[in-house]
Amino acid sequence: MDHFSRFHSYETGKAPYGPSVDLMQELAKRAGFQLQFSPKTPSARCLRQMQTGEADLMSNLNFTDERAEFIYLMPYNERIPESLYLKAGDQRSITNFSQLAALTLATVRNYTYHPTLMQLIKTSKRHVEIDSIETGFEMLQRGRVDSLVVPTQSSLDVISDKPELHYQFKRAPVDFSVVEKRYINIGLSKKSRHLDLKSRIEQAVQSMVADGTVKKLYAFDPLKHGPTYLADPSAVKP
Repeated sequence: MDHFSRFHSYETGKAPYGPSVDLMQELAKRAGFQLQFSPKTPSARCLRQMQTGEADLMSNLNFTDERAEFIYLMPYNERIPESLYLKAGDQRSITNFSQLAALTLATVRNYTYHPTLMQLIKTSKRHVEIDSIETGFEMLQRGRVDSLVVPTQSSLDVISDKPELHYQFKRAPVDFSVVEKRYINIGLSKKSRHLDLKSRIEQAVQSMVADGTVKKLYAFDPLKHGPTYLADPSAVKP
């Protein structure tokens, strides 16, 4: 695991904690195996370790065909849809997909957007790929793009961590969740030394979904708990 705000956290001198940790501990209990958490590890390196079998399990994974080649992916919860950001003073109300065509729009390179959503994004008059969420907000702030489509949780963390970005942006009311439902997955490496546990892990994941354990652990909505530091008047402020 890597640090992922509100899902799993690493602090010096403390064991990792958060809903993802609780989820995986319950999974281990139900499937009957002993769990060992990695040190704080960047997600790209986690995926490389899953590819080689050095790591066995990951949580909070988006599905991609590439990942499915070396990971058994087990869906367990609907993911939070991406957000479309505009500058705080932008008077446009973007409520439907047809309006994307009039925007200069930025997305993050190598982030796993759903293909259907990416097709919509590419209808914009100029689609720009940028290297990071931070770069996207800087470009939006400077007026180099009209809008930014980025993962909701990570983008709120970026804004929160940078006071110069506070209340400079607003979320457009367009709802990307209606494009197609997407799920986050627990992943088991196809090169794991413990593939004999696969069916037990699958059954445990299914039982945690069925009895409401997953829903209870992942009930937190980052848009309804603040501060979000967004200029949108409906956002929670301190």
